[in-house]
Amino acid sequence: MRKLALASVFIALLSCKEITFKEPQPRGKKTLKEIPKTLVGSYLLTDEKDGATDTLIVTSKGYLVASDKKGGELGDSLVLKKFKGYYFVNINENPEWLLRVIKQETNGDLFYMTMDEGVSFKEFLDKVSKEIKIDSVEVNGEKLYQIDPSPKQLVRLIEKGYFKKTLEMKKLK
Repeated sequence: MRKLALASVFIALLSCKEITFKEPQPRGKKTLKEIPKTLVGSYLLTDEKDGATDTLIVTSKGYLVASDKKGGELGDSLVLKKFKGYYFVNINENPEWLLRVIKQETNGDLFYMTMDEGVSFKEFLDKVSKEIKIDSVEVNGEKLYQIDPSPKQLVRLIEKGYFKKTLEMKKLK
């Protein structure tokens, strides 16, 4: 049950209503063919709600959550880019791209960041729309909200706190 709780953290982060992107970010930056050696390794995941732990295993080709043997490999639906000290994990949810940002600390730990409203989604949309244009598209009866920032605008959104640290992953020795 504890393993299920931790795995549900990742699922929850992928399933919430959020602002998405039309293409992998940052736009125009090269896609990494392999995960950099500095990121490769094992990381302790801790569920803050109940203290459950698990291990995230990062290889040069992808990642795996140890308890449920689920993960992903870099390819057409999982794209990794690096820009200005951030790693951008792009997940294809056709017709949109979800974005997660990873920042590596000097000790090797990782911070996993998502666009987090901290308020209602509508309030968050209003707040973000003051920074960048938001397009809305209806697909299969669901309204999608997408932005298309320049790389510089994307980093500015991170620095202004629109992306929040949602998970800290401690690097295991």
